[in-house]
Amino acid sequence: MSSVFVRSIWVFWIIALSGCASVQNLVEMQKPDARVSGVSLGSLSLNDVTLLVDVDITNPNMIELKAADFDLALFIDGQRLAAIQQPEASIAVPANGMQTLQLPVSFTFKEVAAAVGGIKGKNALDYSVDGKIKVDLPILGRVNMPVSYTDVLPVPQLPVIRFNGVKLDAIDWSGAQMTLDLDVTNPNSFGLDLNALTYQLQADGRELSQGALSQVNLESGQKQSIKVPVSVSLTSMGISLFRLLSGGEAIDVNLNGAADVIPSLGIWNPEPLTFEARQTLNP
Repeated sequence: MSSVFVRSIWVFWIIALSGCASVQNLVEMQKPDARVSGVSLGSLSLNDVTLLVDVDITNPNMIELKAADFDLALFIDGQRLAAIQQPEASIAVPANGMQTLQLPVSFTFKEVAAAVGGIKGKNALDYSVDGKIKVDLPILGRVNMPVSYTDVLPVPQLPVIRFNGVKLDAIDWSGAQMTLDLDVTNPNSFGLDLNALTYQLQADGRELSQGALSQVNLESGQKQSIKVPVSVSLTSMGISLFRLLSGGEAIDVNLNGAADVIPSLGIWNPEPLTFEARQTLNP
């Protein structure tokens, strides 16, 4: 028997054994697993939002697999709002490993309102990510893996500052002592702070007083009453205000101001809040 023939026999058996192992691996193929492991906020404003959907695909097999298609959608209060797209056509999932993908989906709150019939007065909405991921398996073909995830989406709103009025505490020939009565409300499902809150009080075309408040801390949904003492000098009062304080006619008092809004939800960075209100001050 020639050495060439012997070597040929060995090559044949090596190939055969290798093929048997590959066939066995194919026969023992297991279905991979997919799940939405979490959803985070990519961006948030009063107008729109971007969610980042994290998808984990686990491959328990000894060969690499390909995730061929993503058929996922975002639902708000049960209404389909947007498809969640995977930009790459095919994703490799390593053998005995896991591949994590982050899929962005963006939409506006105007689109949400149109889908669910309005969101006025709501500070949060139920949402879900539902659908299936398709993976190509050798011999077995394409398999579908359903995924589902539910959570709550915050609907950001600016805090509300309400001017309830001005109380006259005392008056003499040097001026008047008054108290501003403010209500500050946080309509959000998360806490926030008001920093650098400044105000100006005006009447009869004159600035009566101005000032600033220390930080106001508001929990989720909290309403806080604030009393602000104000001193008004006689020279600042104006003729009509002096008549009012002397027992005369009523006048209109204006309050305007601004504050920095610092949400505990760090992803939202709102513009400074401005406010303006008018009250009639009676003698």
